[in-house]
Amino acid sequence: MKNTPIIVCCLLIFTTIAFGQTTVTTVVDSTDFPFSDDLIFDSSGNLYCADYSGDAVYKRTPSGTLTEFASGFNTPNGLAFDSFGNLFVCDNVGDAIYKLDGTGAFLDTFTVTYPSGIIKDMASDTMIFTTYGAQSHLKKLAPNGTVVDFHSGAPLNGPVGLAYCQGELYVANFSNRMIYQVEPDSLIFIAQLPGSGSLGFLATLGNSLVATAFTGHRIYTVNVSNGSVVHYAGSSAGSVDGPIETAKFITPNGIVLNSTQDTMYISEYNSKNLRMITGFTAGVEEVIPNVKLTVFPNPAKEVLYIDGAIAPFSVRITNANGECVFEQKENQGTNSEFQIGHLSSGSYWLTIRSANVETTMPLVKAE
Repeated sequence: MKNTPIIVCCLLIFTTIAFGQTTVTTVVDSTDFPFSDDLIFDSSGNLYCADYSGDAVYKRTPSGTLTEFASGFNTPNGLAFDSFGNLFVCDNVGDAIYKLDGTGAFLDTFTVTYPSGIIKDMASDTMIFTTYGAQSHLKKLAPNGTVVDFHSGAPLNGPVGLAYCQGELYVANFSNRMIYQVEPDSLIFIAQLPGSGSLGFLATLGNSLVATAFTGHRIYTVNVSNGSVVHYAGSSAGSVDGPIETAKFITPNGIVLNSTQDTMYISEYNSKNLRMITGFTAGVEEVIPNVKLTVFPNPAKEVLYIDGAIAPFSVRITNANGECVFEQKENQGTNSEFQIGHLSSGSYWLTIRSANVETTMPLVKAE
């Protein structure tokens, strides 16, 4: 590994927008309409949600009317629309992908093993889907029903989440929180959510990905250009509405943004509530400059330097098990020094919290 600085660009959107005006609201809390898994909008602005622990897909209109769209599934999971408005539903343990029309009537059944996430190909009505089971796969379902392998085995590890960002396809492992860019012949590692546990689903926010930390009760943004991961919302488990800096989530799972990219919806697996985040603007990055953090050297042996943070800021280093092994506050933002010689050699996660922006990146401690 080259001993070069890591430069991370953090958009001030997370300072001036997310923590100043952004609000979390519970919009569905009825057990009659459990919103627990994947979320998707149709072209008319209706929101659909799969209830993995139940047998149905539910629908919420733009005016807030709730109905059961279709039922009879085993464990409905990933959702995707084709260009004709037909809904594809992955029935994970049911070993099938179902095709439904706009009224919820079943049109076709495709027998596959453990389908999980699904997304429409950008250039056609071919569906790209993941499988979560004894062996992990990325597969393609052609409009004529033909199923072919796209990728299989490592580094896929219980893949579920799928999203396009800046014209590229990304897939996330539920099991180890790793995110990869999908190429025809390879999977390119982009980032891993910090902590431990699982990653639910992915969505696109502007030029970044957003991801739900299922067992971490948090939401993160992922810069696909440099792999930096920023804590966006949530902390400990709970269902607390209000300003985003104090709001809490419990097992956030499905995640989707509306067509104007100014409202985010999150389903919660345990509570089965639908949560809504409003008061941010994805396009604000066009007029607000970047804050540039430089971390060097990496790998580091005795001293770690951080330059460009907005003081005061804090530094936290955790090991692979999520245990904090180093924590320090700093009042200077230029070439701040951190003595880490006492740490054992190995791989860690470095978290820098500066001006309400929390950025996490890999850190290697050299011998």
